[in-house]
Amino acid sequence: MSARQILVTGGAGFIASHLVDRLITEGHQVVVVDNLSAGRRENVNPKALFYEVDICNAGALEEFFKKEKPDMVDHHAAHVNVRKSVEMPVYDATSIF
Repeated sequence: MSARQILVTGGAGFIASHLVDRLITEGHQVVVVDNLSAGRRENVNPKALFYEVDICNAGALEEFFKKEKPDMVDHHAAHVNVRKSVEMPVYDATSIF
């Protein structure tokens, strides 16, 4: 497979940061978008391009997509409290912690 530019949302989180590491090891260019509400900046591979952006910010994401033009998106941005997500799905889908 040829190298691609891959956007990983939530890429500063525990699981997604390991995915980012693997994608970089496989030779892909990786762009991470994370608002750092649950993830940590130090989790982001230094070879990845990092944007501190909330995926709920449509304007910022639109600008990002125009600039970076990723070939694919691997979506891992989520709230970490699953119980709250189940109890209050609308809140979880629209709010920012």
